[in-house]
Amino acid sequence: MSGETSKLLISMTCPSCGGQVECEEGESLAICQYCDAVFALDSSEGSSKVMYKLTVEKEAAVKEVKSWMKKGPKAPDLIEKSSFDEVYPIYIPFWRLIARGKACVCGYIERKDKDDHTIREPREVLINREYIYTSSACNVGDLGLEGIRVPENAKPIFFDDADIVTFGVTTSKDDSFREGEEYIKNEAISDGASSLDGVTFQKGFVFPKGFTLVYYPFWVIRYSYEERSYFATVDGITGDVLTGRAPGSVASQANSAGIGGAASGALVGIGGGLCTGLGEDGGMVFIILLIAAVCIFYFCYQRFRYGDEIITGNLEGKGLKSGDGVGKIETISHDAYDHFY
Repeated sequence: MSGETSKLLISMTCPSCGGQVECEEGESLAICQYCDAVFALDSSEGSSKVMYKLTVEKEAAVKEVKSWMKKGPKAPDLIEKSSFDEVYPIYIPFWRLIARGKACVCGYIERKDKDDHTIREPREVLINREYIYTSSACNVGDLGLEGIRVPENAKPIFFDDADIVTFGVTTSKDDSFREGEEYIKNEAISDGASSLDGVTFQKGFVFPKGFTLVYYPFWVIRYSYEERSYFATVDGITGDVLTGRAPGSVASQANSAGIGGAASGALVGIGGGLCTGLGEDGGMVFIILLIAAVCIFYFCYQRFRYGDEIITGNLEGKGLKSGDGVGKIETISHDAYDHFY
């Protein structure tokens, strides 16, 4: 024998496209031949790592936050009276599971026949879709960043957490993997049940394709307004404001209270008049107007009660909610098959 030892070929799953990548035992870097993604390998943890390049400049992040400050019922002088205390980039780790979720859901849909009788038609729905589950691998504190959506223009870079500001991984890899499988299974079942009026049987399955620790870039911007501290986070690749807190407009709160009371009262008054004038038909009109009055009053009351602080994204607190948060589940293929019997 020559005395030379050959390295084993290891097959890995690309965290970006799910393709199979072969690399030699002991290598710390792999390049996907299908999408050219570059990611580091960590055999001790049993999962690959990938880091995405921060492409949004500091000035662009601040500009986007100022644009966000102008939207919605925020304090009208927010930009003029705010002082930006901290503007810094940070990488946050996320567990990312790509898997195919399959589900079999049996149930029925309801329809009316010509005699207005309710008929239940049996239906079986088979779901076969691909999902991505992401969950923060650390305690993100008040930032409210539960998940991420990796855009197509994201650029993987060589992983080196020694040269960046990042959160340490504090959550269990195994627990996160199991949680991801459960999320995807339930999402597949929910997708199947969404087209049914009633469910009699359901079963879900998960087939993992790739599990990765993703380090994703953000800008964190903390600012002060009238001696109170607020913040906003900006996606370091897309430049979008993901989460944030801002002071609300006092004038908007006052107007909401006045408009809500006046509008709901006027609708109830009109409904009462129509009820008297239209006889039996007036009763239905009155109920419709009453429901509309309650909805308007509730909407305005919410703006009055919680309008002192405006909350964007997945944040806790008693503020007026605005904007959609990024959840843990993303559907990346929608092929589904409905079968009737």
